[in-house]
Amino acid sequence: MLTYDISERGNLTIYEYLYRCIKDDIIKGRLSLGEKLPSKRKMAQQHQISLKTVVNAYEQLLMEGYISAREKSGYYVMEAEAGYEPRRRTSYTAMQTGSRGEEASKITIDLTSNRAAIEKFPYDTWAKVMRGILSEKENVLLDTVPFAGVYELRVEIARYLYEYRGMDVEPEQIIIGAGTEYLYGRLLQLLGRNSIYAIEDPGYHRFSRIYHANDLQWCYVEIDEDGIVIDSLKQSGANVVHVSPGHHFPTGIIMPAGRRQELLAWTQEELGRYIIEDDYDSEFRFSKRPVPSIQSMDKNHRVIYFNTFSKTLAPSIRISYMVLPPALMDRYVGTMNFYACTVSAFEQYALTEFMHQGYFDRHIHRMKNFYRNKRDKILEVLKASPLYKQVEILEKGAGNHFLMRINTDLSDTQLKWAAAGNGIQISCLSEYCESDKDKYAHILIVNYSDLEEKGFRTAVEVLSQIIS
Repeated sequence: MLTYDISERGNLTIYEYLYRCIKDDIIKGRLSLGEKLPSKRKMAQQHQISLKTVVNAYEQLLMEGYISAREKSGYYVMEAEAGYEPRRRTSYTAMQTGSRGEEASKITIDLTSNRAAIEKFPYDTWAKVMRGILSEKENVLLDTVPFAGVYELRVEIARYLYEYRGMDVEPEQIIIGAGTEYLYGRLLQLLGRNSIYAIEDPGYHRFSRIYHANDLQWCYVEIDEDGIVIDSLKQSGANVVHVSPGHHFPTGIIMPAGRRQELLAWTQEELGRYIIEDDYDSEFRFSKRPVPSIQSMDKNHRVIYFNTFSKTLAPSIRISYMVLPPALMDRYVGTMNFYACTVSAFEQYALTEFMHQGYFDRHIHRMKNFYRNKRDKILEVLKASPLYKQVEILEKGAGNHFLMRINTDLSDTQLKWAAAGNGIQISCLSEYCESDKDKYAHILIVNYSDLEEKGFRTAVEVLSQIIS
């Protein structure tokens, strides 16, 4: 009989702890191939936890391919070898883990990819800029890059933030790095192990994994239709909160000005409180002008701002930056300047010139129109399909994805497996939720930035057949 000490879960939710314990037992061979798991009700009674918690844990194990469900029989361990991850049985799982094997090849249409449309990358202009850099900057290209990044690029970023995001920052406040995750790790080191971090639920779980990997204290905080709930944030005991107010992933919420002011007021209630503002795709707002960043509203220097060029240019251009309040920047310079900049001088000077000559601004304008037109065409395809009568579109006019609530009796797991069996990869909003998965059930996240109209037409036909 499976027995786990729930009191040892630490900062994990009960569902996540139970899921990890069972997964670990499968990987390490303590649960053998074909072994039957306790029923959901029995597992709940044995551990004195809610049935819903067990359901969520089992559903997660199902989606990841660690267990299988047999009708009117129960749940069984799928094939695994001790010390190794289980072999992936479904095309969905194979794609989720980045596998390029036989199962992954079955996926022909991917509604989960949110990468930039690389076919629209301005290759000719970028090549011209790079040739110019090679001839004009040959004396500095091979030199050591300053720890915070090339100063000229930081000047261009500061100009861009002032003109398009209303942010009055100095180039000296900007740190450049190879990807948001890298810079995030540096920030966590700067803020220290005594901080308690809060992330939105539902939200982008990659950051929770970063907290866990660094053995930091963190927690989930619920959101409502306006974003993170301030009362819940206060009750969490956190002093650092990570938010995406310009376009929340995955819900698409745009935090209104009132909630932003409440969040800023929260930072003033105690010393050492900070907001991490992740502004990852704020450029792509289609219906109105971009909402001012929280950083631009901050008069007390409590906002740490993140953005990246991988969403606006191309996934392979791993150039991100963070803007630190002056006091934190002074601390960074004094304690962490031994970290080398992780972006080559060549890439930084090329991007500097690309921005300086106005190419980046024009590219953003073109891509904004491109994504708006693509979104409109995708929605037209949906409206013309039989599926449209069975769905509700939850669309905020921003970013490169929208939500689609489906009227179906199938569970999210069943829906994903059925879609994968027909070559369609989908993701569900409930996958990004920890506390109340039922609230977000039957809602698909449709990423359209890299989606072909023909492929989407096929996808809606398949989904219509699945739920009929």
